[in-house]
Amino acid sequence: KLAEAGFRVARPVGKVSSPAASIAVFGAVPGRSLDAWAVTARRQGWLPAWFDYAIAEVAPLIRRLHARGWVHRDLNCAHLFAVDPQRGGAPALIDVERVLQPRLRWQRWVVKDLASLLASSPVPVPVSVMARFLRAYAPGESAAARRRLGAAVGRKVARISRHRPRFG
Repeated sequence: KLAEAGFRVARPVGKVSSPAASIAVFGAVPGRSLDAWAVTARRQGWLPAWFDYAIAEVAPLIRRLHARGWVHRDLNCAHLFAVDPQRGGAPALIDVERVLQPRLRWQRWVVKDLASLLASSPVPVPVSVMARFLRAYAPGESAAARRRLGAAVGRKVARISRHRPRFG
């Protein structure tokens, strides 16, 4: 569905199912994950360009995903791949087998997607960058609506940051 809608995604190559479990197998996508690019950008001194890439390419991608009623459920920097953020181009989405179209509590899912993305950044994201990202994500919304969304995302990021994984 995502590929048919114009999203760059890994191509499914197989599925194995049993009564107890199933697994989907996907091909590789070109490039590197955005978290790997962020670390490289910080080390090489082009972190502002990495932030600009997220604003120019990632925010509209997530807006398009959400506009179709889809949420990723595990949207993080490791699940977005770019060939070269310094040259632009929409990133590819991976780990898409859990994408769904929720029927209830839509805003909760939007906040979770955006907060997961922000919390997964391996570099600190300045508030000004987050504000620019939200302007690109929700250009038709009022400044007040974007501030409310940003506050909700910030609260969810704080909860995510306090979370301790059960396994490992």
